[in-house]
Amino acid sequence: MKTVSVNIVMTYPVRWTKYQVLRDYVQNFYDSIGFEDWRRSFRYTFDDSVLSMWVENVSFSYEWLMHIGASTKTAHSNEYAGFFGEGFKIASLCAIRDLDWEIQMNSDDWNIGVTEMEQFIDHTSVKMLAYNISTVEKTSVTKLTIKNISVQDYRLFQTILDSFYSPDNPIMGKSIWQGPEGAVFIRSNMPINEALPTTSDYGRRGAVFCGYQMIGTNPFSLVICLHKYRKEDRERKSLYTFEVITVFEELCHYIDSECAMIMLEKMRKYWNTYPQKRIDIYSWSRTVDLLIRKMSYSSEVKNAFVAKYENILCLKRLYSISERNRRWEARTWLGQQDKKYILVKDTFSLLGYPTLEEECETNGGFVMDDNADVIQEKCFAVLEDICEDVFRGFFITELLPERRIITNSRAAYHGMAITYKKRNPIINTKGIRIRYDIGKIYLKIDIFREEGFFDGLSTYVHEMCHMFGGDSSASFSQALTYAIELLLENQDTVFMGKRRWEEIFFNDLVFDNSI
Repeated sequence: MKTVSVNIVMTYPVRWTKYQVLRDYVQNFYDSIGFEDWRRSFRYTFDDSVLSMWVENVSFSYEWLMHIGASTKTAHSNEYAGFFGEGFKIASLCAIRDLDWEIQMNSDDWNIGVTEMEQFIDHTSVKMLAYNISTVEKTSVTKLTIKNISVQDYRLFQTILDSFYSPDNPIMGKSIWQGPEGAVFIRSNMPINEALPTTSDYGRRGAVFCGYQMIGTNPFSLVICLHKYRKEDRERKSLYTFEVITVFEELCHYIDSECAMIMLEKMRKYWNTYPQKRIDIYSWSRTVDLLIRKMSYSSEVKNAFVAKYENILCLKRLYSISERNRRWEARTWLGQQDKKYILVKDTFSLLGYPTLEEECETNGGFVMDDNADVIQEKCFAVLEDICEDVFRGFFITELLPERRIITNSRAAYHGMAITYKKRNPIINTKGIRIRYDIGKIYLKIDIFREEGFFDGLSTYVHEMCHMFGGDSSASFSQALTYAIELLLENQDTVFMGKRRWEEIFFNDLVFDNSI
C-alpha cells in the first residue's frame, strides 16, 4: 500500500452539505451507466452504518481521481451531469473532514481509502487530502463504500436517487414528449421530497431537471427536463425563478405541438399575462407565446384546442384613448352576457380566436350613434336646464356636452360620456376635484319617450358625474351621492322638468294628429 497526496489542503475553503457530497458520489455512477439503464444497473446496500454502492462491468484507472480537472467523463464532456473532474476529490474532502465519514473505493485491480497526510510547504507543516492505494484482485465491479452513515443519512441518499433523470423516476408520471434535447412528463402523485432542490417561489408542485439532474421546481404539475442546460454556479443547490422560466422557454423550441397543448393547458393561469416591463425575466408571457406558436403549426392540434375551449376572446394591447374607450364599451357588453368567456392575450389569435371587440361588434354590442332629432334636442334641453338650476357650482363646465343618441337598442350602455383630462383640475362647491371635461353625452334612444324622464335624468346626471372620475373611483362615488342629495333637495325643480318633458311628447302627438 502507498499513500499519495491529492494536493488539496485539508483547510481548502469549501463546505458541501451531506446532500451535495452524496449527490456527487452517486453522480459518478450515474455518468458511467447512462439514464437508460440507471435504475436497473445501479446497486446499493445499507447495513450497520455502512452504505455501499456499485455498478458492474465498469472499471477505470484510479489516476483519474488524482488530479483536479481530470475525469473519466472528459471524452464525453457534453453528456450527463458531471464533467467537473474535482467532484470526487471535493466530496471526499468534505466527507472525512466535516462529516466524519470513511470513504473507500475500488475498481479494476485497485482500492483506495481517503485519508490525509502531512506535507511541508515553505518549511510549514500542512495536512493534505490523500489516498491510501493498494493493489487487489482484478474485478469488473466499481464500488464505493461509506462508513459512519446514520439512518437519516441513508434516507437522504435514497431521496437523492430521485434527483437523477430517468423515464422511470417515480417523480415522473405520464410521458408527453421525449427527444434528444430533453423530455416532458406529467407529475406523478408521489410528493417531491423536501430534501430535493426547490425553487422558492414555486414550492414542490412540478420538477425541473437540467443536465440530467433535478435542480429546481415549477408551479404546473409538470416535470420539465432540458438535458443540455448547464448551471454556472455549481455550489448553489437550486435554480432561481427566472432560470426556471428560461428552461421552459428553451424547451419550447424542441417539443411537438401535442406536448405544447398539454403544457399550455397546465399554464392556464398565465393565458392573459404580459411582461410588466420591457425586459421582464420573471414573466411567463414569452413561454405562453412560444407554446401557442408551436400549437399553430399543427391544424389537428389547433382544431382540438379550439373544440375544447370554444369561448375564448383575445385582448389586444391598447395604444390609444379611442381603443381604451372601445375596450371599456366591449367589456360592459361582455358583463351582460349569459355566455361565459375566457379572456386571453392576443397571441391566441394565431389559433383562430376573435378579439373581444370583434365578438362584441358581431353581436351588435357597440354603440351606433347619431345626432339628436328635434324631439330629442328638446329633451336634452330639459335635462341641461335642471342640471344648471340644481347643480350650480357642483357641475362646472365652460361648454355643455355635445348631444348624441345611442341608436343601437342592443348596445350595453344606457348612457355614455366622452371625457378629456383637464390640464388644471378645479374644486367644486362640495370640495370634490373636477378632473375631466365632458365632451359628449350619449343617451340611448329608448329613453326618449313620454315616461322616460326619470330614466333620462338619472342617466344624464350619472354621466355628468364622470367629470370627477371613472365608475370605480372614490371621487365618482362621492359625487354621485351628493348629486342624489341635491336632486332630493330640489324636487320642485325636478317635477317642473318632468312636466316640460311630458309636454314635449304631448305637443308632438297633437301635432301629428292634426296632420
